[in-house]
Amino acid sequence: MFLSLVHLTELRCEECGEVLAQPGARSFILNAEGDPVAFSTEDPPAEMVVHLLCPSGHTSELNVPNEISAEESMTTPDEAPIGADACLISGTTESGKAL
Repeated sequence: MFLSLVHLTELRCEECGEVLAQPGARSFILNAEGDPVAFSTEDPPAEMVVHLLCPSGHTSELNVPNEISAEESMTTPDEAPIGADACLISGTTESGKAL
């Protein structure tokens, strides 16, 4: 299963103010190589740390589920705007395994 972040409010770069995601936008969760991360349906992620990169190269860190939620990408509405991609930095599954 693939996950995306759900932005309920506008997200801006803390350093330069660039808009990273509009309200309602989705950010796809990618690995360090830029490929989508496939998560196990039997042992889904319990928590994750992701970085969103603004066009100027600044990094914004978000914690899932404390600061933002994630949903299966298959449930993303077609009309949902797309935000900046999220790079998976770390996390654990429900059973405690590292992502």
